Amino acid sequence: MTAREKLSGHRGHELGRSPFGATARSITAALVHGAVAITWLAFGMDWAPGRWVPVHLFTLGVLTNLVLVFSEHFGRTLTRSDDQRIRWQPYVVNAGVVMVVAGLPLGLTWLVAVGATVVTAVVLVSYWRLRTMRRSSVGARFVWIVRAYERAHGAFVHGAILGLLLGLGVVQGAWYASARVAHLHINVLGWGGLTLLATLVFFGPTLTRTRIVKGADDRAAQALRRGATGLTVAVLLLLATGVGGEAAVVVRVLAAAAMAVFAWAATVACIPVGQAARGANPSATRWPVIALSTWFPVVAWADVVVIATGSWRFLGVLVQTIATVLTYLAPMLRSRTFAGRDLVLARFEAGASTRTIAFNLGVAAVVAAALVGPGAGVAGAMATRVGWVLVIAALAHLAVSGLRPVAVEDDTPATSAVAKRYRS
Repeated sequence: MTAREKLSGHRGHELGRSPFGATARSITAALVHGAVAITWLAFGMDWAPGRWVPVHLFTLGVLTNLVLVFSEHFGRTLTRSDDQRIRWQPYVVNAGVVMVVAGLPLGLTWLVAVGATVVTAVVLVSYWRLRTMRRSSVGARFVWIVRAYERAHGAFVHGAILGLLLGLGVVQGAWYASARVAHLHINVLGWGGLTLLATLVFFGPTLTRTRIVKGADDRAAQALRRGATGLTVAVLLLLATGVGGEAAVVVRVLAAAAMAVFAWAATVACIPVGQAARGANPSATRWPVIALSTWFPVVAWADVVVIATGSWRFLGVLVQTIATVLTYLAPMLRSRTFAGRDLVLARFEAGASTRTIAFNLGVAAVVAAALVGPGAGVAGAMATRVGWVLVIAALAHLAVSGLRPVAVEDDTPATSAVAKRYRS
């Protein structure tokens, strides 16, 4: 028996492809878009397009890639579908994203229109596949999650229509501001948020290697169905605030009330996940999952009080999610052997607590400075800079840990106590 077999037991000889192997292209594309967005935030905010570019790199480039690939992956898993994967999807959708992101700054509205049409068409194909898989499944416990994915896809289509009208200049004046707020909400909380919450219910405990809280999935299924409806009503009301005057104040209060339904649903979905994670054994993903299940309800309830006008309120939560999921998936994508995956997991666990604390302190600093606004003066500007430094440093540490070469030979000894535990 080789040293690796002794360390990994029966797993040491298994060289099969990771179950998440097919997600690699989309994850890579999301990382590239995210890196460009962070670079723009750091160096390009004084350019003409301003905040428009990083916001759309995140909502289109990062979110769309991840939502599409993981909704299909988990949709196939939860419905036990044997349908073939769409291999062309990452290439086509990213071509559309590049057209949209490049089109508006360059003043090429036709390119924006073509890109938006391409991305929307890909999302519609994904929606139809999810719907077909769900309706063909029988007796699947978590099939309601696929239904939530369908609603998220529907949210994207409506958001894309609003975004296209904004990009082409069809909507102007007071209606432009209201349509922009509605567009951000339906894309970030509908497209990204609903997908995240539904997935977190069953995948959050898996990330921390523990069991789901009894009854949590049934409660989440009911809550998220109502929450999705509340979000739809809120978006329509936010759009209606373009009417202006005193009527807009009334409509805005009603929109906040509808958003409270979504915030309540997020709370119902997240609390059991946090409870399960707190009771789990220490791991690289434990504290990020706890942080995520805390941040999302806090952000949702904050949005009820001050209906969001920019993506900064949600950015921290969704980047936290991406970092958490990639922490779990990177070992599966980095190596074809369980021994190699164990080694990467051990690397992620080294410094996991410090990394998570730095990330969340950074997010808190950026959000606090944004809430105070210009009145914070020099202190606010400093808090924003320090916050972004902490966030970027935490993500850079995560990236370096995952991208370091993986070479586990048959006679490789256990490199640390952490690796030994993963290999046991």
